[in-house]
Amino acid sequence: MDYSRLCRGGGDGHLEALTGDNIDLIAAHLDVTYTVRLAACSRELYDMISKDEGKMHHWDEPCLLMPPPAYWFDEHWDVARASRLHDTVYDLVPLDHPRRSVALPFMHDRKWLGANGDWIAAADHHGWCLVNVYTERHIPLPSLPAMKICYTSVSYQSAVAYDVSWGPGVVNLLKIVICQVPTKSGRYADYKLIALFDKRIFYLEGGGDWRMLKALTPASDYPKYCDAIELGGHVFAVDETDGSTYFWDTANENLMLPFVIPPPVVDDQQYAWFLAPSADGKRLMIILTVNNIGIANAEVPPDIPYAANGLQLRQYPPVATYVFEQDPLSTARAGDFLWRQVNSLGDHSLFLGLNYPIIANLKKCESKAPDGTLVPFMRKNCVYTAYRKILHNQYPKILRCNLQPDEGETVGVISLPRDGWDNVRQAAMWFKPALNIARSVLPLKKH
Repeated sequence: MDYSRLCRGGGDGHLEALTGDNIDLIAAHLDVTYTVRLAACSRELYDMISKDEGKMHHWDEPCLLMPPPAYWFDEHWDVARASRLHDTVYDLVPLDHPRRSVALPFMHDRKWLGANGDWIAAADHHGWCLVNVYTERHIPLPSLPAMKICYTSVSYQSAVAYDVSWGPGVVNLLKIVICQVPTKSGRYADYKLIALFDKRIFYLEGGGDWRMLKALTPASDYPKYCDAIELGGHVFAVDETDGSTYFWDTANENLMLPFVIPPPVVDDQQYAWFLAPSADGKRLMIILTVNNIGIANAEVPPDIPYAANGLQLRQYPPVATYVFEQDPLSTARAGDFLWRQVNSLGDHSLFLGLNYPIIANLKKCESKAPDGTLVPFMRKNCVYTAYRKILHNQYPKILRCNLQPDEGETVGVISLPRDGWDNVRQAAMWFKPALNIARSVLPLKKH
């Protein structure tokens, strides 16, 4: 069937002939983006899909966006590229339900660098851009200042590599942080972005140029950034070395560094640090988990196949996971940067990684499995961490850590294959499919 004909206007009779069962059958064979477009054809279709298809697509539930497993093995990168399918069709995997495909034709010969909502930051040999997943609207982004960083090459292994023109060595792009997505009301020029490198950080507002955020430290002591967000007109970046958080006032033309927030924990443990806004968007949260899960213990737990979505799960001993918060814009005036520990996220869970932090309301989910097993994997009051950079971490695992674990409760881990992943595959990231985009962006028609 030519599904595109269903979305034609003019009252040609196709829509009137469809029943709820027809919609179920059609949508079952469509990927997520085309289902949203189908829903935008008419209010009748939107109502049918939101009612009948909600359980199939699990709208507004964080999922893993990743290459399909069929391309993890037994195919050389050149062969995969030649097929075009490899880099345009991906898997969208709910944590407890069957995976769905998602067609992203604009990703051909591109690699994603970050995401927020329905927007993806991507790069190819020619430059960077923002692309909307559903409308495929394309927004080119300006290049970084040539006097500061020279663009040298784009290969899969380095995705985007940059040479430092004012010193030896290379700075590595970790991700593009989409702090504010472009909107129609803002003529798609109201976006805010952070280009996060391991040793440098740049900030961009739509219609302007990239500005480097300066750190008043000797070159030898330059921060080693690992995550960044924007909150209340300020950019925050955390140092991987010790968890110190730097922040800049973006209204300051010089973007000189005014404040450094000490870490909430000081000890000899190695942590993975993340930043996120609070659920109400008013406070800064810092999240830290032990960074060496599975390394200390040479015995690797066996994989547990999860029939619901085909993922491989593992159980690891509990690891320390902490969440702290503060209102830095208020405390900065008094010079008092005291972190307050958050012992519970209530009905919410955090999903952290390449994507802008997702704070999902999971009121309908349990906080623990009734029988103490790993599933259901989606739970409230948990912190889910994935890859923090476009070049994935050494151990390709995605963690679920409960903030209020029972005694002896294990950490849930999604284990992805190593073979070929480090050379070929893009790092998986969290993405939340949204059917309501049909109402706000796509041309929803009345029939």
